[in-house]
Amino acid sequence: MKNRFFTSFFPILIFGTCLHAQQVLNITSAVSPPYNNISNLVKNHFTGSGIELIQVESGNYPTALGYFVDGTDAIGLQRGLVMSTGSVDGIVNHGLIQASSSVSSIDTTLQELEDIAFGALNDVVYLRITFKPFADSVFFRYVFGSEEYPEYACTAFNDVFGFFISGPNPDGGSYDSKNIALIPGTNLPVSINNLHPANPVLPSCPGFNEQYYVDNNGSTNQPVFDGFSTPFVAQARVVPCETYTILLAIADVGDSAFDSGVFLEAKSLESPVSINSTLPPGMPVIPEIATADTFSLAFTDVNLVHFPLEVTFAGSAVNGVDYQTLDSVYTIVSPTDILHVVIQPIQDALNESLESVILNIDGAATCFHVDYILYISDSDSLFKPVDTLFLSPGGTLVLSGHGSAIFEETWTFSNPNSMPIPNGGLPVESVVAVDLPFTRLDDIAFLDKVCVNIQHEWAADLDFFLVAPNQSVVELSSDNGENGDHYIGTCFSPSATQEIRGGLPYAPASAAPFTGTYLPEGLWTDLIGTPLNGIWKLVLKDDQNGTNGLLENWSISFSTAGLDDFQYLWSTGDTTPTINVSTPGIYHLEASNAISHYTQTFVVQESTVSTHNPEQAQAAFQLFPNPSNGEVMVQLRQPDSVLSLKVYDLGGTCLLQQSGAGTIHGAAQLPKGVYFVTLESTEGIFTQKLVRW
Repeated sequence: MKNRFFTSFFPILIFGTCLHAQQVLNITSAVSPPYNNISNLVKNHFTGSGIELIQVESGNYPTALGYFVDGTDAIGLQRGLVMSTGSVDGIVNHGLIQASSSVSSIDTTLQELEDIAFGALNDVVYLRITFKPFADSVFFRYVFGSEEYPEYACTAFNDVFGFFISGPNPDGGSYDSKNIALIPGTNLPVSINNLHPANPVLPSCPGFNEQYYVDNNGSTNQPVFDGFSTPFVAQARVVPCETYTILLAIADVGDSAFDSGVFLEAKSLESPVSINSTLPPGMPVIPEIATADTFSLAFTDVNLVHFPLEVTFAGSAVNGVDYQTLDSVYTIVSPTDILHVVIQPIQDALNESLESVILNIDGAATCFHVDYILYISDSDSLFKPVDTLFLSPGGTLVLSGHGSAIFEETWTFSNPNSMPIPNGGLPVESVVAVDLPFTRLDDIAFLDKVCVNIQHEWAADLDFFLVAPNQSVVELSSDNGENGDHYIGTCFSPSATQEIRGGLPYAPASAAPFTGTYLPEGLWTDLIGTPLNGIWKLVLKDDQNGTNGLLENWSISFSTAGLDDFQYLWSTGDTTPTINVSTPGIYHLEASNAISHYTQTFVVQESTVSTHNPEQAQAAFQLFPNPSNGEVMVQLRQPDSVLSLKVYDLGGTCLLQQSGAGTIHGAAQLPKGVYFVTLESTEGIFTQKLVRW
């Protein structure tokens, strides 16, 4: 359940939608699925690039930890983790004095905090994160806030927190619980007494480091805290690939009343390393018919400790069989090296759909690892570099330039089984097993949509989330629709333009039933890097008592329509994959993406008879045997109707031609491969595929 505070909603209604709709800080405690696994919470919503997470430890106080969103207007951080010396559920209920009744931890000791506090500790809350960094520094962003402000500044009630790092010091020796939560430009820990305005009840207490203080006292702004810091950065120099521990800890000091909290920005615990690459992000595809272009990898942003680097090739595509042979290992000895790579597919007649090529880049003696995945796809079965087509009088032809069989293909996986959604906050989940030729979600455009049908007569009671195989979470909708009814034909898609909340703190009753396609409340980008194959979950909960709901069914779809990164240029000037033509002539297409290109020529000839589709061709004539390793016979539905019979190769070259049916003269001498047999008769022009083996 989210706790929301809607003070900004009423001015929006009064003054109209031209005003900025202030975000409303939302917090979900770690006692509530899908955020109730602390390790997953840290992994998915705190750690970012360049961090190998090893272990997460915490005390047994899930209500003191949680996940926040929509925090930009309130605290300057959009989303992330929150820790509190009280229950995080109370942080958004402005005006609540968080006294001992909201205490969430009975811990009263933690040596690291005792060393920087000047009083007895209460309500100690901590996270201990063990990790390896890839780069030579580690950092994250945070905001500290407290109900102790401003009247308890310069007193013994000096609530305190710290971020204590332990591990090798690159300057020699080790960090021994060094606190990196410091007032900028000082060695002072962030605490009430080191960061505060002038205390109105203690004239002897002037403001201290007040330039970093945000006054929220007596305000209706989020959060509950009467004051908080501007966003700070905690950072430390580290040795790449060594093991470090950061202890994130906060406590009340002197008593257990008037709680404090710290907000940790999502994905900001980073130690980033990047490799400059001309390989585009996402899921690049090379059709078998394409000519590969060179892409390069430059290593200037990689720390020297990782060299030499080894580049190897893996994946379902076989080196030397599915693409032209590359060395099994390339060694990169210095940051000035540039690796130039060409993945040239080898054409075959096999139906292999997609084959992956994985470039693994590893530090030869370190933890460093980066990989890139691209795919080789079967050619479109209708693709011919030179294609001769016949245009019937007054007719129109569609010329398709797709070189890959997978472009514009969609895979849908669904769970048709209905499931009750009990009220009272008990979560339920419905699962879908996904099996795709792609392996990892590197481009969010591949996720087409998630669709649900849910019956519920008080829509705002519902919270539901999409959970990926690696436990990454996207919040689809929570608390929307007030007393409106149902989610009927409701889809969530990266290509949507309309937010499920409609730009408001929450969607009104008039928005229900939510029929259509929407952007979810969470971010699709949180799914980048997740394995595609495995169990995807829809987690639902009704966080109120009263009305029960029913999940009727749901589905998740993936589509390559958004992955066609080819640029198309026709001789007509068109830039679309397909064009319509109504006049004879020669039409040329150039298609290219960042790593390959191909060309196609269409010769459109005028015919005095109409053309027909493949089903009609099967009825007009038969080839047998087909496949064949010898002679090929043609049997006609109307023997006297033949004008001409031609055999073309895949390049569009006419190899054989005759005026009658029966045996195709010369077919037995054709090399192994795929051919097209075109029959022009008084009934029209028909084409069938011939396979020689």
